[in-house]
Amino acid sequence: MRALAAEFGRSRRTIRKALADPGPWEYRRQRRRPCPVLDPVAKVIAGWLEQDQLAPRKQRHTAHRIYERLVAEYGFRGGESSVRRWVREQRPKARGTLTLALAHDPGVDGQFDFGEAQVRLAGELVTLQLFCARLAHSTRDVVRAYRRQTRAAWLDGHVHAFASWGGVPERGWYDNPSQLGRLREGTFEPCEEFLGLQSAYGFRAHHCNPRAGWEKGLVEGLVGYMRRNYLTPVPAFANLEELNRHLEQRTALEEGRRRQGQDTTVGERLAEERGLLGPLPEREYLACTRHPVVASRSQALIHFERRGYSVPARNAGQRLWVRAYAEQLEVWDARGCVARHVRTPGVGEPVVDFWHYLPVLERKPGAFDQALAVRQARFPKEAEELLLALEERWGEDRRRAHKEFLLVCSLHQQVDQVRWRAACATALVRGEVSAAGVRAALEGRAAASATAAALPLVWSRVEVPAGDPSQYQRLLGARG
Repeated sequence: MRALAAEFGRSRRTIRKALADPGPWEYRRQRRRPCPVLDPVAKVIAGWLEQDQLAPRKQRHTAHRIYERLVAEYGFRGGESSVRRWVREQRPKARGTLTLALAHDPGVDGQFDFGEAQVRLAGELVTLQLFCARLAHSTRDVVRAYRRQTRAAWLDGHVHAFASWGGVPERGWYDNPSQLGRLREGTFEPCEEFLGLQSAYGFRAHHCNPRAGWEKGLVEGLVGYMRRNYLTPVPAFANLEELNRHLEQRTALEEGRRRQGQDTTVGERLAEERGLLGPLPEREYLACTRHPVVASRSQALIHFERRGYSVPARNAGQRLWVRAYAEQLEVWDARGCVARHVRTPGVGEPVVDFWHYLPVLERKPGAFDQALAVRQARFPKEAEELLLALEERWGEDRRRAHKEFLLVCSLHQQVDQVRWRAACATALVRGEVSAAGVRAALEGRAAASATAAALPLVWSRVEVPAGDPSQYQRLLGARG
């Protein structure tokens, strides 16, 4: 070794290293290269990665999402590659399994699945079920949120997906979801509603092998992409409708994106594929399940998913049908729909409608304060102000005040809601706080009650509703 060191003019340490590893040797940087653009926001990125440890595992920041936030919130002018490199060094990832690149013919395949994500609705952190669908050729996505992954949610998601795509692919790819049927001896047996959906839209269903979700990897990737890019950090919305509008806007923006390895955008590929999709049905498809029920004679309640729902008093004791949609219920008799409710599964107090029990309350006004129908009622502002004025007028005789208010409510059954609200507001302005005052306002005359006219007026509580221009069309139609 001393001879080699003398011959080549190198140290014995270098000779020893060469004998152990013949090379070629790689240069290894001893000090980190300064990044004047990225370093000022490095602490921000580190904070986001630290917060991710408390976030849902599948809703954590990706390097791309971090780059988007830096540009939008901090005016970052560096490249995305530098952000990816920094994140990769701070949060190394395990290598994935080897996959094969696939090609999909236009108009042939669509993939469908459900995922879950956490959002804040009306200030409350909730876990929602997200229907995800992707056309295999154009990769046009549809994402829609539901409170529960029910059979009706699956059906409703398909209806929205086909409408968004403007057609129906020949084949749909699925796991083996219990909401759409059951797996028996390796074969999936679809339920009647899912068969009806396939018949109405004219497509075939292909079910992947059990525990082989990679067979529909496009939609599996969409579930994760949606969580990381649409719902990270955990967003807040007033209600489910606002969330679904947000998801529609985000998926529509993806049409301008060019996927990796493609020379055209998603929107251009969709325009090419749309002409090869199957047509939508001429008749509207009802995305619901149907269930026979019987309304109780004592309380006019039907029971569905361990919860009671009210029907009009006239339907007590009758055999009825429930149409269970993803987020609401409709109760039908032979003549038509008799009740609509927000779908609220689980054990709890019944969901009741005040107007279903109005005839009963008119006979029993003494039950007004304790009636569940009254406590769950959401009266318009004008009606609430009128009720307060009636209780103030009659003082301790609350029974008389409530009886008068129920007479006012009975007038609602004779006219549309806009006219009824306007009549309540007019009666308040005139100081004619009574059923006679509201009736007079509906008829366009002053009330004859002198005591009503003498009541004090509280202007701060009066709010006149906006008019309904469609009433003029009704007048024109009546004249014709």
